[in-house]
Amino acid sequence: MAAVYDEARCGRIKDSMQEIFNHYNALRKDLSARTHTAISQKNETRQSFWDIVVLTAFDKAQKICFEHQVNSKRKHGQLPEVPIYVIADPPGQKLGVGGSTLHVLSELHKEMAELIYEKKILIIHSGGSSQRLPSYSAIGKIFSPVPAKGLMVGSQVSQMLDLKLALYLPFCCHLGPGVFVTCADDIETYHLDVTNLDLQSLQSADVVALAHPSSLNTGEGHGVYVIDPTIDTSQACVCDCVDVLQKPSQQQMHHAGAVWIQENGGSKKECVWSDSVFWLGKDLCRELLGWFSTHSPFTGELDAYAHFLPCLGSRRSQAQPSDFSDFCAQMLPIFQGRKFKVILLPDSEFYHLGTMEEYLMHFNVMRNFCHELEIVRNTSNNENPCIVKCDEDNAHLLCKDVGVLIQTDFSDESLKITVYNDSIQFVVEKCSVGIPISINGNVIVSSCKVKKCQSILLLTNTITIFDNLLYHTVPIMHQGNRLYVTVAFDLNARMKAVSDTLSGIRNYDHNLSEVNDILDLKLMPNPKEKVSLWNARIFCGAETPEESFWLTHHDVNKVRHETDGVPLETDVSNCKKCGMFSMSDIVEFKDLNRL
Repeated sequence: MAAVYDEARCGRIKDSMQEIFNHYNALRKDLSARTHTAISQKNETRQSFWDIVVLTAFDKAQKICFEHQVNSKRKHGQLPEVPIYVIADPPGQKLGVGGSTLHVLSELHKEMAELIYEKKILIIHSGGSSQRLPSYSAIGKIFSPVPAKGLMVGSQVSQMLDLKLALYLPFCCHLGPGVFVTCADDIETYHLDVTNLDLQSLQSADVVALAHPSSLNTGEGHGVYVIDPTIDTSQACVCDCVDVLQKPSQQQMHHAGAVWIQENGGSKKECVWSDSVFWLGKDLCRELLGWFSTHSPFTGELDAYAHFLPCLGSRRSQAQPSDFSDFCAQMLPIFQGRKFKVILLPDSEFYHLGTMEEYLMHFNVMRNFCHELEIVRNTSNNENPCIVKCDEDNAHLLCKDVGVLIQTDFSDESLKITVYNDSIQFVVEKCSVGIPISINGNVIVSSCKVKKCQSILLLTNTITIFDNLLYHTVPIMHQGNRLYVTVAFDLNARMKAVSDTLSGIRNYDHNLSEVNDILDLKLMPNPKEKVSLWNARIFCGAETPEESFWLTHHDVNKVRHETDGVPLETDVSNCKKCGMFSMSDIVEFKDLNRL
């Protein structure tokens, strides 16, 4: 739940985040310089950071991609001196967060043996194809830009990885050896006064989890912690947990005693404590790894949130394995009776950036998110890139507070992005802009080159970035040829949906059967494979990124021309088309050297 904007509360969180970022910056900037100083000084510094960081990947190709980017960040001095492992899931297995965590421990144990139980390990679950945010399907959401002012070094925009490495420093300092588990598409912001915490109880715990105030609607899609109602939750505190509910109904939340009343400025609303990240102590890790060694490989996904945490809490003290029909039956004997502590963070927010719409919304309209992290709205090379077109007299006003531009290069400072009203949401990231463009609706434009090229005839002076779409260009290597493909997907596209027919899948606000006819794509559904946006070959390859963008822009334009009468803006008849590709193809053929 993104709370109603509360300036004082957001200010407290912002100050805490800045303090954490300062601590992290000192680690990543100074640690390598201290290598040649006294060993005792270096060891003292290392105690305040993770001993090992692990990024999970879903296959060998993604592992190589992640390692390539980690090495690049390290080369440019953007990381602390900490070992960062990239560990791929076993081929053909979907392990889930729990299974992947145990697989990581198993792989580390092969290298370090019992030493892993002396380490503080941060595991960032980063694997997967990011289908719901396809602009990061090729490189992974963990490397998506998050332009938080306090984490930027010069002109280098911070990434989700930087944020993750910084965010949990206060907990790293006060938790013992074990694993701290998080995911690559969520962000937790918080104000924490450590002096108010019962640190002794944290250090004796087997499991520690963070809890955030959330609406009941949010609770329906998350884990919910049931806390003793007599506990004072007006400030951060460490407490025992009565029960853990997994994606409960509102009726179940009320019945379990999970609902509490939050008062703010005279108003009252029902809230619950929702889950996010968690930590497992070394003794528990040892027992879990023993179980994993005798039960893997296993079928089905072992989800830490659905199968680990619900086995905890005082209400589970008398539970029996026979009470469960899933992995909980096997996890209960391991987790039952463990010391479980929850850190309640009343001044905190949980943000999820896993979809196109969420990505756009957070950077544009979520004031809490932007304020708490001090998001820099414009990191392009153009100080004043946007103008808003006024309806009353067709005048234009310079505007610095509309949209977000990240690492975008304008070939001329006089170039502007014309926006038709100041409520339009857009993110233009890692793009090159060489012509005037207009935006008349919500869009994400990622890694595109919007420039003139000889093979494309522009039929208008200003090009429209058509609304409610994500545009993204990826370099690929196909049959020995260096190509580029630009994809375009509806912002609300159901990327994981499958159908037996083209008409059952939609893009460009039409079903694929209609798109197929208008663009003459000659799509033929494979009877052995379901139709989906992920595997539909509807995007042209090209020899340059500029041509790639214009070919896809023209296809979108042509569909809207045929159905809504939108004038054509380009003539692409002289442009060479180099095959048709799907998003699945693009991820497979991505060229790491040009990403």
